[in-house]
Formats: sequence, C-alpha cells, structure tokens
Amino acid sequence: MRNRFNNITSKEWLPFQKSWFIDQGDEETYRSNLRFFLRLDDSLPQNIFYFGDNQGEKTIKKVAKSLNIKVFSPKSIQKIPELQLILIDIRRQEENLSLSAYRKLKKEVLEWAQTLYPYLIHRRFLSIMHQNTLHRGHYLPFAWDMSKMLATGLSRRDEKIGCYENPHASAKKYAPFTQATYYFSYFRKDEHSPGEFSMPDINFFQKIKLEKNQFKTEVPNWKIFRPKRRNKNEILHPAKFPEEVAQFFIERFTRPKANVFDPMSGTGSTQLAALQTNRNGYGTELSAFFIEIAHTRITTLVETLTQKPKHKLLLKDARRITKRDFPPIDYLFTSPPYWDMLNMKGAENQATRKAKGLQLNYSDDTHDLGNISEYDEFVDELCNIYFKLAQKMSPGAYLTIIVKNIKKKGKSYPLADDLAWKLQEHFTLLPEFFWLQDDLRLAPYGYGYTFVSNTFHQYCLTFRKKTP
Repeated sequence: MRNRFNNITSKEWLPFQKSWFIDQGDEETYRSNLRFFLRLDDSLPQNIFYFGDNQGEKTIKKVAKSLNIKVFSPKSIQKIPELQLILIDIRRQEENLSLSAYRKLKKEVLEWAQTLYPYLIHRRFLSIMHQNTLHRGHYLPFAWDMSKMLATGLSRRDEKIGCYENPHASAKKYAPFTQATYYFSYFRKDEHSPGEFSMPDINFFQKIKLEKNQFKTEVPNWKIFRPKRRNKNEILHPAKFPEEVAQFFIERFTRPKANVFDPMSGTGSTQLAALQTNRNGYGTELSAFFIEIAHTRITTLVETLTQKPKHKLLLKDARRITKRDFPPIDYLFTSPPYWDMLNMKGAENQATRKAKGLQLNYSDDTHDLGNISEYDEFVDELCNIYFKLAQKMSPGAYLTIIVKNIKKKGKSYPLADDLAWKLQEHFTLLPEFFWLQDDLRLAPYGYGYTFVSNTFHQYCLTFRKKTP
C-alpha cells in the first residue's frame, strides 16, 4: 500500500502508533512527530507553526533545520504560509500555573488556533503537548479543559501519553499520586471540523483542596502491568481486567478488613484481589453467566486462604442496589463497559473472539450499560450509578474507575475526561494514573492515510467522596 501521508517506512510507522511512550527528551519527541506528521517532499510546503516557550522553540528549530522544515512562531511570523502542522507545547508554562494565568494562556491558544485554521492544509493536524497539574493543593486538569476547547473547532482524533522515565517524579505533598506524564493530543482539520473555536461551558476546576494521603503510600503516575495469561473461564469475559491492577490500588487505598466493592463484577477480579489482600470483597453482576464463573473462582480461592475475609456477590443490576444488600463501602473499584464498543462489528478484537467461539459482549440484556447506543445517555447512566453508590460509601472513601477514551467510526469520544468532569458533583478528583500495556500486538491502523493509534493505555481515575 502506498504511503500518502508521510515519508516513513511501515517499519517506522508501526511503533509510533503505540498510544504511550517513554519520554527521551524534547529533541527526540519533536523529531519523531515531525517525521510522522509531515510529508517531506515537494508535494506539500515544508512549513510548521510552533507555539511554546523559548527553550522549546530553540529545540524545534534545531530539529526542523536537520529535516529542511521551516518553523514559524508568534515571534517570527509576518505573513502566514500554508502549514502542514501546528505544534503547541505548553507543558512548561502549565507547571505551577494558577487558574487565572491558565485562562490567559488558554485564550491565547484559542486566538492562534482561530487565526491559523485557514492556513492549515486539509486533513493535517494540530498537535498539542500539555499536562494536568497540581497547584497549591488544587488539582487542575488543564489538558482535558484545553482539549475540550480545541475540539470546538477541529476534529478530535487521538492522543498519546508521554511518560517520564521515573514514574515517581515531581511528588506533591497533597495527594498520593505523583505527576510524571503529559498528553500529546491530536486534532485534525477535515470535513467534520467546524472551523470556529469557542470556550465550552464546562468547569473542570474544583475549589476543594486535596487532602494529604491518609494511607501514607505514594502512587506512581503510571505503571506497566504484565498479567499472567487468563484461564479458559476467565477468557470468556470480553473485557476482564487482571487482579494485579485491582490489588495494586486496593493495597494503596484501604487497610486490612476494609470493605471493597465492585458494582460491575464480571468474573470477580475485584473480589479476588480484595480477598487475596485480606479485605472483604463485595459486588453485583448483571450477567448470570459471568457471576457463576465469579462464584467458582471465589470459592476456589477462599479454600486456600488461612484468613477468611467476608465476601458476597449478588446477581443484580447496579442501579437497584439497596442499603440492606451490603455493609458501608470503604473502597469502590470498578471497570465499567466502554460504552457499546463490544457491539461494534468489524473490530479486530471482536473478529478474533468470534473466530474462537467466545462471547462478544457482556450480555443482550436491555438493562446492560454496554447496550446503550447514545453516548451522552451512557455517560449519564454510568454517573448516576456512582452517585447512588456514593450514598453507601463511608465518609472519605475512595473510588477508582478503569476506563479508556473511545474511537468509534472515525470519531473520538473522551470518556475519561467526561467522567472526571461530571463525577466532581459528588466526588473530589485526584490525579489520574495510567495502566500501560506493552504485551499487545500492534496493528497498522490508518497506514499511509492518517494517524490512528493502538490504544495501549487505560485511565485509572480516582476520586474521593466529598464530606458534607
């Protein structure tokens, strides 16, 4: 297949598609992105626009010179040429930035995006490097807020997570999480782009100051998990997460004998992780098929334990849980359906499962959240479940949700961002954690045509129940 998008080989294309990377410094990061997002021949003008600080501009010009690319910036531009790429790097500006200062920066980015839009070549990208940050005890998700704004004028296409080599970098005293990642968010000018930028009426910024970590355990910003292979019963579930991930969080947000709960238990991963760490494991599951597997797994495990924590798993819709069903929840850990993605025909993973005769979705139950077709309805239903469960959580209890953003029919849906925004009505948002995967096979999505990542990162969003 002919590569019409850039000049790199298929051997180079594939590794770039992984949705996370270990940061090797600005020079290497800029170089890899310029080589991927520009066609470096006479078919297109070799022009980019860069918006960032002096340090970044000096580095980008050095890299661009070696590739025969001309860099324009707010300082140097007089007449705007046709552009193959708009690259914005505001990571350093966002560090320790106050909310008022951020809003000025956001306005400046909006103005430049609007000014440059007519000059960006059709089906070419605006890429922004940015981060969420902690400022004086307040968690400020600048990256998510900025992305919402840019998506009003361009098509939101994809993201990659840049990971600093030390996941414990830049530890802050207010929250258990450290800050060691940044976002590379990708937006495209195409037939779906409105072309007019605006400030969405969305408030990501809570006024609550984060409390010091009551468990005195530092949580890194990212971690690569390499779980053991699933057995024949576990693999029947189309979206099971490994117990190692649940155990990692349970040990950091609870004490022994705490009550751990999962409203969408699947094959019982959360309960097993709780019992293995001497916590009580509770939950509900909508599918009779999967709860039978969960009961078998739990019974088998309990027989091997010297300590016998309590456990209870009910066949029940999470929306119909009552106070009588379970004791107060000390920690809620769960992985909800990723909307109706398991019902999408043609997805590579679904085709593989079908070929093996495995179940493709959670269930055919009309009450199953994974069967809701409208995105906004799905998000609202999911949030309402967590709001109801908040009433059953102990004061100051934590909630962790494993989720990922969704690509469906050429459109990106920021599920993690939307949950983080809406759940702040009843919960305090903590810094996000990334569960990274490096044991999956890369697929050449979009080869020769456009950028489509292989999503090998999952968000682990953590919240704390607000106290009255």
